Amino acid sequence: MIDYWIAGIYPRNETLIESTRLYDKTLRKQFNKEKSRLLKIQSKNKFNYITDPLIDWDDNIRPFTDNLKGIEKGPLTRYYENNTFYRQPIITNKITTSGKILKNSICFDLFSNKSKSKVDILDPFTFYDLSANEFYKSEEEAINAFADIIKKELNSIKKDIELIQFNAPSLARVKEKEQLDIIRKAMVKIVKGLDVTTCLNLWGSDVSDTLDAFQDFPVDVIGIDFTTSKIDRFDQTDINKGLACGLIDAKNTKMEKTSEIIIELKNIKELFKPTSLAVIPSWDFEFIPETFACKKLDIMKQIKEKTRVMKL
Repeated sequence: MIDYWIAGIYPRNETLIESTRLYDKTLRKQFNKEKSRLLKIQSKNKFNYITDPLIDWDDNIRPFTDNLKGIEKGPLTRYYENNTFYRQPIITNKITTSGKILKNSICFDLFSNKSKSKVDILDPFTFYDLSANEFYKSEEEAINAFADIIKKELNSIKKDIELIQFNAPSLARVKEKEQLDIIRKAMVKIVKGLDVTTCLNLWGSDVSDTLDAFQDFPVDVIGIDFTTSKIDRFDQTDINKGLACGLIDAKNTKMEKTSEIIIELKNIKELFKPTSLAVIPSWDFEFIPETFACKKLDIMKQIKEKTRVMKL
């Protein structure tokens, strides 16, 4: 059986985009209405985990930039090589949290009791990498400070969720063994005692030569962006975890062919022999128009229906 879920920030529809530009007084109500609709679509498509589409987040790090103590809001900065921007956090003092940032930023009140829920959060290295550090004396110290923040935030919501996905675009770029070991130890600190299924999602980079190192990370599922990490670059290797396959290109409006994705899934299963398989987008859907993102959700539904019949 193959699992299905989406991740990260979903694109806003045209009405929400216009309301945001005009600072419409009913914007909060509009966000909640659209979130409810998107949650119902996920449920109707029978995705295994239902997630907040985060359409009210201006970027993946903004709730923390706005609410962490020890952080000042920096300039708008390009988000990797994408045509989007985020407000860079500037670390000016020891960072601390109330532990309620995620609790107040996720639409837990809209989740159905009939569905398994998941949350998305950046890994500690990506938090650090996207920030400007003007306080901590070393990279390791700053990474561990963010690990403490993430741990406290997740502890406050762990009873309400079944899957935590650590989205890790900066981590996916790391090659140095010593640096990877520092980040791995920080992740050990985070997941200890959570008792929730965890996924480390390596967005946006080719990890064919570092996959073995990531297998040592203390998570249940590894996510690979197969639009970047082409399958023919990997050696035959057993993955001793679940594998979330980023086969739905979240940055391209071209629609996938279900038959080609199913063939790719078969090849991935044969090559890696993971303990479980999932189909997910390669990144946030926020990079493409909302109408195209909805079509991609429908493609995921079609793949799910066909693989169930095939018993893949």
